[in-house]
Amino acid sequence: MKDSFLIGIDIGTQSTRAALLDLDGRVIASSSSGLELSTPQPGWAEQDPQIWWETTISNIHQILAQADVPAQSLVAVGACGQMHGTVPIGCEGELLSRSVQLWCDKRSADLVNDFKAHPEAPSAYRIAGSPAAPSWFGFKIKWLKSFEPELYAKTWKFLVPKDYVNYCLTGVAATDYSEASGAFLMDAQHEIWSEKLVDLLDIDMNKLPDIYPSSGVIGKVTKEAAQQTGLREGMPVVAGGGDMLCTLLAAGITEVGRACDITGTASHLSVFADRPVLDDRLMNLHHAMPGWIPFGITDSGGGALKWFKDSFCQEETRKAEETRSHVYSLLDAEAAKVEPGCNGLLFFPYLLGERTLGTPFARGVFFGLTPGHGKGAVVRAIMEGVCFELRRPLEIIEAAGTHVEEVRTTGGGARSDLWSQLKADIYQKRVVTFENFEGGMLGAAILAGVGAGVYPDERSGADRTVRLAREFLPDTTLADRYDYLFDLFKELHDVMQAPFNKLPTLP
Repeated sequence: MKDSFLIGIDIGTQSTRAALLDLDGRVIASSSSGLELSTPQPGWAEQDPQIWWETTISNIHQILAQADVPAQSLVAVGACGQMHGTVPIGCEGELLSRSVQLWCDKRSADLVNDFKAHPEAPSAYRIAGSPAAPSWFGFKIKWLKSFEPELYAKTWKFLVPKDYVNYCLTGVAATDYSEASGAFLMDAQHEIWSEKLVDLLDIDMNKLPDIYPSSGVIGKVTKEAAQQTGLREGMPVVAGGGDMLCTLLAAGITEVGRACDITGTASHLSVFADRPVLDDRLMNLHHAMPGWIPFGITDSGGGALKWFKDSFCQEETRKAEETRSHVYSLLDAEAAKVEPGCNGLLFFPYLLGERTLGTPFARGVFFGLTPGHGKGAVVRAIMEGVCFELRRPLEIIEAAGTHVEEVRTTGGGARSDLWSQLKADIYQKRVVTFENFEGGMLGAAILAGVGAGVYPDERSGADRTVRLAREFLPDTTLADRYDYLFDLFKELHDVMQAPFNKLPTLP
């Protein structure tokens, strides 16, 4: 199968992407289309699923035009995507809403708080493998049933973003274990929809799609989808997985104790485990292969840096355009001039609230600002603040008995050598980057390859395609300083919880 290729699709928050990859994981052609995020109210985040499909069609046309490969050489399609989005489709497959809740939408926070007070909440947590949180798909459906009952009633199936694109490709409504585990509706032990959880959330079971392994073939590209996209009719399409899990697969997080820092719009710290780590400060998702991923996340990690760049760095943006350089490289250069710890400036990256380690009503905070802090210090504080936030789940997972020697890092933040070094210094772990930064699409392509039989299993596909790049070693002379600041970070975090919870009642 020397001249065989896989298609990987990624439905992200800031863009949709598609790539043509060979069986060694090399990108032959790729295309990206930007997306807008709508935030009509504080804590709300929405997008139009129709735009996901339209831009995916465009991206596929672009890569096929770039590569000009025979249709018969295209083996299979795999998709990944931003998780937990809530797409309602009708009984004819029609899209019922053009403004759907995304992973970072917190409008169900009050419903979650009410649920946590329910006497069955502790047992529900043990069944689901994660504590209740507004990000979970099930609570978003519950919000729709409570506040948009007509839409809920019309819905045949609720799908997540990549499942909606898969439906457009195949006409099959399906999901995978990684996304089902992020619903608070799946029994983590038996890996099926849980009747008890579905009943507790008062959701109709028949509105949920069937669950497949991430590499399982759910259907084939239909004649209509082939005409729209240019793909070969009858190409196998696998269930795919959540973008986080596909990125972890592409990063080779396939063995117990391997860890990965993904710094994208959201930022995650994840470790491979045989089963969920039942600590209510952590969340757990089923991997895109057999196994589980305990993790911590901040919904505005890299997104916080983008917010600062967009809002306050117009001068640097103009300079980057004039010099044909990258604005983040200019900001890195300024941040590198600032001493570690930013002279006591701490940033708390909660622009979109918190999930499990704090309240969903949290907001971003700078602590310790002085007139001596310029843009470089603010940029470095944002980077360090994201690292402090992600060090917390790493600390919890290691305390539970899983030792981590090395943290692999990917996502947009991994393009910054400065940020990678900060991670090594703050985690006090070896940090390694990758040659290939198309993690989600590569992971989706690996799943497609497993489904089509070109890889024996997910681990083999990852071993064949993963290529490590630079290694960053921790500066041990900074350990005491960063330990001190980390303890201060946790102390301030806890102090701010009660004031954060007063924000929703602002007159």
